[in-house]
Amino acid sequence: MHPLAFKVPLVIMAVGASIVGTAAIVTYDAGAVRVSVVEKKSHGTNFHLMVPAMLVPTALDFVPSHDLHLHDRDTRQWLPAVKAALRELDRCPDATLVQVTSPGENVNISKRGNSIYIDVDDRNETVHVSFPVPVAQKVVEKLEENNPGPPV
Repeated sequence: MHPLAFKVPLVIMAVGASIVGTAAIVTYDAGAVRVSVVEKKSHGTNFHLMVPAMLVPTALDFVPSHDLHLHDRDTRQWLPAVKAALRELDRCPDATLVQVTSPGENVNISKRGNSIYIDVDDRNETVHVSFPVPVAQKVVEKLEENNPGPPV
């Protein structure tokens, strides 16, 4: 057997492992969007979704612009404020932003690293949502593009 017959598969495997490793590092660095809903009733629904954050802006490019149109005129005026708040959240240190504790419900919204974590626990379900702040910024930018303000 020719000596290269063993080297070619090894090179292909090394290149493949490098590509997978690089993709894993980029995905880990960018974070993920996570949604989890667990109903507390017997035979309740459990829903768990995790999407690499870097896919969200790309996925938005495939959404038709008319589906990103905000039908409530008042909503458009708040996009710059939301954008500014997200920019400041990205700069601020880790903190609990909102914490509500009542007999039937606990709500906690916090910032850790570059992500926002929303946890709600009530009598009926437990909900967890987390997302990197830059992903939310991209969503707001896309909404602004598709919902221009009044002419100046």
